[in-house]
Amino acid sequence: MTYLEKSNLLMLGAMVLVYGVYFALVFGGPLVSGAQINTDIALLMSNGLVIASIPALVAIAVFGHIVIALLNRKEAGRQDERDALIEMRGDQRGGFVMAAFAVCAMGLAMVTAAHFWIVNLILAGLVLGEIVKAVSKLIDYRRGV
Repeated sequence: MTYLEKSNLLMLGAMVLVYGVYFALVFGGPLVSGAQINTDIALLMSNGLVIASIPALVAIAVFGHIVIALLNRKEAGRQDERDALIEMRGDQRGGFVMAAFAVCAMGLAMVTAAHFWIVNLILAGLVLGEIVKAVSKLIDYRRGV
């Protein structure tokens, strides 16, 4: 497994971990209890969690990339045409997912839904777009492009 594959796998794991915790905390309680979500209170909680998730994601990425680079000193920072093509294809596939969620978020805004739902739909689109991008890259690396 190359340095870029490991880097991609690290970011996939970090995204799933950090935003899995985020969505579990925001939506887990009401889903388990069957209670309705008070969007005003939930928006305050989700705002704090979004702000807390960013440094957590950055810390995992920085520490993980330092470890990967130390273990793969010769490969770190090197990229060839195949890596660029895989990156481009992943960006394209992830972009389709983000665009679909953006259109849905615009639909929610048009029907004047609560900000809580719009914010979380946009965040879900960003996260799922990155996950699709990372999974696409993993598949392309494994299959060979």
